Amino acid sequence: MAGGFTACHCFIRAKIENILMIYMGNLLPSGRIIFLLVIFLPLLISFANAEEPKKLVAFDYAIADTLSALQQPPLAMAGLAQYRRFYREPLLPDTQELGNRFQPNFEYLASLEPDAILISPPAHLNLENKLSSIADVIKIPLFGENLNIWQNLEQLTRKVGELNNQQQQAQELIESAQTRLAVIAAQIARPVDPLLVVEIRDDRHVRIYGHGSLEDMVITQLGLENAWQGPTNDWGFSTLTISEAFQLEGRFILLHPTYSQYTTDSALPTSGLWQHWLDDPPVSIDVNYWPWGGFFSALRFAESLKEALENN
Repeated sequence: MAGGFTACHCFIRAKIENILMIYMGNLLPSGRIIFLLVIFLPLLISFANAEEPKKLVAFDYAIADTLSALQQPPLAMAGLAQYRRFYREPLLPDTQELGNRFQPNFEYLASLEPDAILISPPAHLNLENKLSSIADVIKIPLFGENLNIWQNLEQLTRKVGELNNQQQQAQELIESAQTRLAVIAAQIARPVDPLLVVEIRDDRHVRIYGHGSLEDMVITQLGLENAWQGPTNDWGFSTLTISEAFQLEGRFILLHPTYSQYTTDSALPTSGLWQHWLDDPPVSIDVNYWPWGGFFSALRFAESLKEALENN
């Protein structure tokens, strides 16, 4: 962005020099001064008021996701290598890696001289003192059982939009997400039973997504019903045993994240209670979004859910 600003500045300067050569030759010195003041003072004021984009560092993918959607990706991010490994495509190619999400390289972070560091509680609160000694820490809570995720993502989008004077772009991003979800809601196949969104953790446990999760937010926005109305943790999910999960009534949506050993239906456990699941295979989704991401991740999940329901 800075390079583009410099190139623009050089181009305008060249144009100014050409104009001066043409028009100032026939002016007296006093006339030249007046010419400069009248013609170029507004331009000089504009340059003086122009601001470089703020150097922002993110410790949360939803924040980085939103900054990227606004064409202002974070300067650096903690845990970026992990996110790139979990995802199914390259992420944030212009963003620097800060090391582990909870053990960042503080020396390198300080050398970047960021204007602000953005975190999403409750994560990284234990790092707040060290981070605040480097730059202002901005806390944006996003997920949790008692939080309105859609409202929080709207607030997140507006907040990061304000940081770089992109209020209009932020509002357009929110409206675009609303419009796209409305289109998907009108097209999606509507199952008879409510949905149970689960992920296999090991041979005996599953993670089930409910209130406070991005998945539950999307299901609600699409006008569908989430069958899991039980308690969830700060990240919007509960962990159930296989026996507990199989007692639930609903249409199972099975997530296959890249970080799981059960990345395909053929990798499902084949013993015990799993045999009953294999008799009636669930709807499967190869996860191509981050479960705690921003509007872009929400749209990716909505698209994947729509496709999965159409194919089953």
